[in-house]
Amino acid sequence: MMSMPKNTLILLIVAWLMSASALNSQAQDNAAAGSVPVKLTLGQCIESALKNNPMLRAEEEKIAELENDYLIARSGLFPRVSLSASYTKLDDTRLGVPTGMFYEDEALAQVKAKQLLFDGGRTRNSALAAKRAKEAQGESSEAARLDTISSVSQAYFRVLEARELLRTAEVSRSQREAFFKLTEAFKRVGKATKIEALRAEAQLHDSERSLIQAREAVRLSELILKRLIGIGLDAKIDIADSMPEEFSGPGEEERLLHEALSNNPDLKRIGLLKQQAAASLRSARGAYFPEISLQAAYGYRDRDTAPRGEDEWTAGVFLEWSIFEGWQTRGQAGKAAARLRQLEWNEKALMDQIKIDLSEALGNVRTALAAVEASKRLATAQEEAYKAATEFYKHGKSTYIEVLTSQAELTQAKASYIRAVGDYHSAMARLNRVIGKQYGAEEKK
Repeated sequence: MMSMPKNTLILLIVAWLMSASALNSQAQDNAAAGSVPVKLTLGQCIESALKNNPMLRAEEEKIAELENDYLIARSGLFPRVSLSASYTKLDDTRLGVPTGMFYEDEALAQVKAKQLLFDGGRTRNSALAAKRAKEAQGESSEAARLDTISSVSQAYFRVLEARELLRTAEVSRSQREAFFKLTEAFKRVGKATKIEALRAEAQLHDSERSLIQAREAVRLSELILKRLIGIGLDAKIDIADSMPEEFSGPGEEERLLHEALSNNPDLKRIGLLKQQAAASLRSARGAYFPEISLQAAYGYRDRDTAPRGEDEWTAGVFLEWSIFEGWQTRGQAGKAAARLRQLEWNEKALMDQIKIDLSEALGNVRTALAAVEASKRLATAQEEAYKAATEFYKHGKSTYIEVLTSQAELTQAKASYIRAVGDYHSAMARLNRVIGKQYGAEEKK
């Protein structure tokens, strides 16, 4: 074995390390530039959308805002403690008497405390109203979250649908290309006419047009999905899942209606807003009652007329009752009562709308299930018909028209099946939104 000089070996090792570092850097740059597709499951898409959706983030910030409103409203239930200090310089002849009869300098330091005892329920009900408003905003945020999940789920399955249609278009083109080559071969030996060859070529060109349309449909569906999940529109993505082949029924309508009325966040939100309006009404009416509070103060007062300052304190129960305020309380109570009645009517309208939405979603799911079953059977039958027509044509027992027709019908049947599957999953996503469920939660886990 030939020995290698030590210096040469070191140079080779250094060169290898530099090339490996360059390759690693290039791979990182390619990944950063989006040249490596990001594989996404439905759960990952939902997680990304919930993280990046700006409207959802705004809804959650509203919860934080209302949480602070609640803290402000309930602060009146706790004691108020304040510290004050003052220094006063006065004119000792202010009452027209000789100098030295009154003090000129006064210093005062004082601690005051006030505890509300009774105010007709205004503070307590205001705090309760703020709490219900915060909870209602939580349900509003949940509704926005479910809307996001539903939209992402539908967009995800539309990408799957578009990709399956692209594969169908590619298979269709391959079939028509093979038939065109077969027809050309038959024409050369006199078993097919020029018209047959031209028809086969026309069908091949038509399949190429359909293939371009399918590619554009994939591109557009991916753009929509990328926008919804909040990643760059230039990023390359790859769908990790395939089109599901198992389909479950929606369930009993009566059970689903009960579930929708129990879980729907929009309905929960109106229920909480009703409680808020009722608490606001009680708070407004509380102004008809007096306010009773316990107040106390302790301080130190020092004047220049005394050798030293003295401690002083006061304590007592205070009552304050507004006798007339220009019908302000009456107006506030009337406004709160009108708000409560408005929410009651809105609740009734929403319940009716939920019933309609549920009925429509169930109809769409049942229709899609029927379409899936029918188109699947049709696609199977058309597959067999196409194979038979091709074999018969090879043996001169069928015409080119029958082969071209079977090709077109097979492609159409496969496309109908794929679209029916996509419609089924879109309808299921909509149904789960109506009843307040998270579609695709199992994938997200």
